[in-house]
Amino acid sequence: MVACHNDLKPENILFDGTNPWLVDWEAAFLNDRYTDLAVIANFAVNNDHEEKAYLKAYFGSDATDYQLARFYLMQQLLHFFYFTFFGLICFNANQPVDFTAPYPNFREFHDRMWAGRVNLVNADARQQYARAHLGQLLHNLQQGRFAKALAIVKSNSYKPGD
Repeated sequence: MVACHNDLKPENILFDGTNPWLVDWEAAFLNDRYTDLAVIANFAVNNDHEEKAYLKAYFGSDATDYQLARFYLMQQLLHFFYFTFFGLICFNANQPVDFTAPYPNFREFHDRMWAGRVNLVNADARQQYARAHLGQLLHNLQQGRFAKALAIVKSNSYKPGD
C-alpha cells in the first residue's frame, strides 16, 4: 500500500512547462501501488514497449514478470471499476447502458479525453466511457496475457515492494 491520488485524469494533471503537478487530492488515500500506475497508463501508454519503459521508470529497473502481471491485472480491475461506476452507478435512468451497440475504441476515447475533447460531465460521454472500458475488458479477458498474469500472481506470494 502506498499513497495514491486515486483520481488521476487530465484535468488533475497540470504542466508548468517543466514539471507535471498533480492537483485535487481529495480522493487520496493508501491504495495498491499499481492503481495510479494503471490509471495513468490508460492515457499515456500505447503499447508493450511503452509499458515496459513506463514501469522501468517507476521501479528503477526492468519490471519482473510478477510486476508486469500485477500491473496488467490492475488494468483489468480498473476497466471493470470504470464500467461499473460510469455505466451502472452514474447512469442516466433515461438512457440505460446499451449492451448491443458497438463498443467505442478504448485508445481513441482516451486520446480524445487527454486532448480535452471529451468531458465526462455529459451523461452520454459517461455511457460511452463505460462502454469503452467494458469493450477493452472483454477483449483483454480473452487474451493469453490475462490467464498468464493470473497464473504468475497466483504462484508468487506477496513480496514487500511489489
